[in-house]
Amino acid sequence: MPRIAFDLSSRKRCLHSQLTLPALMLIVVFLSGSRSWAKERPNILYVFTDDQSTRTVSCYPESRPWVRTPNIDALAREGVRFESVYMATFCVPSRISQLTGNLPHSARGNFGGIALQGDDLNREIRHHPFWVQRLRESGYHTAMIGKWHIYSRMPAVGIDWDYAVYWHKRMVNAYYYDQKVSINGNDPIELNGYSVDRYTDFAINYIEERAESDQPWYLWLCYSSPHSPQTPAKRHQGFFSGVSGIELPRSFAVPREGKPNYVRKLPSPKTSTVQELILRYNECILSIDESVGRLEKALQETGQLEDTVFIFASDQGLGMGHHGHVKKKNAPYDDTLASPLIFRFPRRFPAGEVCGIPVGGTDIVQTLHALGGIQALPSMDGESLLPVLEDPDAELKRDVLLLTNTRTHFAEDIPRGVVRRNREASTNDQMPMWVMIRSGHYKYATYTGDEAFEEIYNLAEDPEELRNLALLPEYEPLLNELRMKAAKELSGTQSGFDNGHFIDFLPCLKDVSR
Repeated sequence: MPRIAFDLSSRKRCLHSQLTLPALMLIVVFLSGSRSWAKERPNILYVFTDDQSTRTVSCYPESRPWVRTPNIDALAREGVRFESVYMATFCVPSRISQLTGNLPHSARGNFGGIALQGDDLNREIRHHPFWVQRLRESGYHTAMIGKWHIYSRMPAVGIDWDYAVYWHKRMVNAYYYDQKVSINGNDPIELNGYSVDRYTDFAINYIEERAESDQPWYLWLCYSSPHSPQTPAKRHQGFFSGVSGIELPRSFAVPREGKPNYVRKLPSPKTSTVQELILRYNECILSIDESVGRLEKALQETGQLEDTVFIFASDQGLGMGHHGHVKKKNAPYDDTLASPLIFRFPRRFPAGEVCGIPVGGTDIVQTLHALGGIQALPSMDGESLLPVLEDPDAELKRDVLLLTNTRTHFAEDIPRGVVRRNREASTNDQMPMWVMIRSGHYKYATYTGDEAFEEIYNLAEDPEELRNLALLPEYEPLLNELRMKAAKELSGTQSGFDNGHFIDFLPCLKDVSR
């Protein structure tokens, strides 16, 4: 809603001479209604970190005992924390899901290559708009600050965003220090400082400026930490140097029985190397936690805290030796995927609640639509989390959660990507594309390629995902049931292309009745 302001003192004579009493009363009613309408729709601060596992947040039980994140923990104490979160599998597809509301395989648009310009860009925006455009058109002031990772489409100021301060690594490949940012599409300037701190500075300035307006706002604050190369702020380097005896997960060691070829053949890195990485990784989180505290303080001091939905999430998790994974090769295991998700909005959501229902990245987009009072498109995936945010004991409509990993290939490019990834898998032991579902306590995953491999885990009994039930004959009825559920879920999304259907590249699903 645009801000409307009248200087009544300077226009008193004009108003008396030109407007009747009923007209003046109409203006007063309109202005009061505008303020009331604005307050009904909350501000939304959506903090989005990069590669952050739940193990780095101390309110999650899987975190190590020496991890401390008091400010993020405070959000959880005052809000709702989700236990099983599957945002996405890589940085780019995660952000595409957050902008389109689609799972990566079903997102439509040009997301790769060089930046689109002129008519090409206008055509892309017209045919494949980001959802934020409709939020802005509905009356929200929209802003994004931080990491932008879709090279074909820079933030569209004046269409999607009213304000954008963004970095991408084609400006300069520096995640922590020596970054440059563009402000509203202008030439990049030096960020001058540690990226987490400086993004937070920009965000606080934005929060303070918006306090002067009745217009609701949406800020997507995207930190580039703790992405590799994990570099803590100088004040935090060595903070955990006194920690010793870091145990590595049982899945770290070889052989990794019951796993697909690419997992079994992963070499085990040196124990000391992984331990050092774990410490450095958690030192990166210290500045993020400080920033959460700074943001909440800014909201409090500007009188906006209780009118703002504060969301804390990450684009995906990261394995630290789990199933042999150290670098970002996000396999379909919770230890390499799970990321934090917390909503704080005491005016509407209960405090200190934990929700165990598996949720995904597109669910957040659906929830943002519901909070902002706009309709989600029928082509979008996911389901609004408002029912379980208001009552964590409630249930969602669905009983199956779908997640796909098509790496950085989307829509019509998937068939070409399958061929490429399968070739890499056969020659270099690289991870092929995969599809995963959660159904109750069970997880099912299957892959593209000739190996035709399948995995099933009972997460209630085997949270480390060490015993693959799909290989055991007695679980064949369950295997068939989960195959059918996966095929049905995949077919219910935009998974068909001009040159094929994603399910046709999955040997274990293509012949399943759906």
